[in-house]
Amino acid sequence: MVFVFWQNIISIHQKSFLEALALMPGVDKVLLVVEHELTPVRKSMGWEAPELNGVEVVISPNKVQIESLVTEYSAAVHVMGGIRIGSMITSAFDHCVQLKCKIGIMSEQYDDAGYKGKLRGIKYKYFKLKYARHISFILAIGKRGVDQYQAMGYRSRIVFPWAYFITVNKNTPVVADSSVTRIMYAGRLEEAKGIYRFISELCASGNKNFQLGIYGSGPDEAKIKALLETNGLLDNVQFTSFVKYSELLEQYKGYDWVVLPSTQKDGWGVVVSEGLLNGLKAICSKKCGVSWVIKDGFNGLTFDWEENGSCRDAIKRMLSGEQFASQGQISGWADNTISGKAGASYFLQIIDSVFKNSEVPVAPWLR
Repeated sequence: MVFVFWQNIISIHQKSFLEALALMPGVDKVLLVVEHELTPVRKSMGWEAPELNGVEVVISPNKVQIESLVTEYSAAVHVMGGIRIGSMITSAFDHCVQLKCKIGIMSEQYDDAGYKGKLRGIKYKYFKLKYARHISFILAIGKRGVDQYQAMGYRSRIVFPWAYFITVNKNTPVVADSSVTRIMYAGRLEEAKGIYRFISELCASGNKNFQLGIYGSGPDEAKIKALLETNGLLDNVQFTSFVKYSELLEQYKGYDWVVLPSTQKDGWGVVVSEGLLNGLKAICSKKCGVSWVIKDGFNGLTFDWEENGSCRDAIKRMLSGEQFASQGQISGWADNTISGKAGASYFLQIIDSVFKNSEVPVAPWLR
């Protein structure tokens, strides 16, 4: 079979899955078509366009080239990074509909907050009414994404839980004083990511036996430092600006926990996946799609910002010395559930379910 993926950029977060898929038995070709190599925002975060082994890549095709690709691969399965989102994907989607191609959608949840969120909901319901009959399957990233597509009226049999499936090189952990909990955060320092609010709860916990490594920058940096200084905890936190992705992956070996405390919609949260694959435990808010793979007491903890005291209770458990699974157990579990190879295998099970009427597969982390 041939699979054509239409996406916005050459994403680090898709590399492992696409490469693993290209190696699977029965897969003749994997083609990735992107509107841009990278966005300026991703470049500012230390990203570089990854090289994809075994995957053919087409960058920034014009409308004629888009239609030519769809026509050439009219018998392939086309997976769109959203329904009519961006000029390239919209053109590809429309031409696939015209030629009656097999179409799948890979999409995060949409932001349904506020007035604009309601308008988005109306738009996507309209898309459902107009295009549902042309869509064979939906890979909905995160539990909230699954809930949204099912609420729109898509048949549950074609809506599949999805993730960003990645593979990382394992690091040998750095041994340190076990009485100090080592926590890592990587990302923007801004309200939507919740890191200031999380550190406020960390300060209020009354437990100073932690070290927090922050990799990133943003508008909340100054007030985070002021908060830490006021609480006498500035020495407990190390600030490092954004580093190259390859360098960031090296940092996990020095930590016990990875944190992602988003206060607003966060489609997945790959830093948590990276941490789990390295055997770290994770603490994250339920706003993150990746919270779906956190098993309380095994590989980490989740909390709900809308529930008073939830975050502080999770922090207290994290710092209490409570026993969780070992690094090897967590890393092994992650390899079997959220790695590139696990995603490729699950994807082909979905394809068989949709086009060969085989059994509907269960997402690897839910088995």
